[in-house]
Amino acid sequence: MTENPRWKRRPPGSTWGDWGADDQLGRLNLLTPEKVLKGVAEMKEGRTFCLSLPLDYPGGTVVNPRRHPPRLIANKRN
Repeated sequence: MTENPRWKRRPPGSTWGDWGADDQLGRLNLLTPEKVLKGVAEMKEGRTFCLSLPLDYPGGTVVNPRRHPPRLIANKRN
């Protein structure tokens, strides 16, 4: 990728703006069919597993103990 004049102060290694102003994928643009096949070749078993973190873990969250549980607040719409 070339230096993008649109972003004068972007973080090192950032790809902000490299795929145009209307881009919705960002770095996912780097995920080409060839790279997907390379990743698939690494698989040994067809097992799946969850990558999400529990947000309602009893006793709080280990990841960030200062995190407060989400509060649901009703909004009035016009």
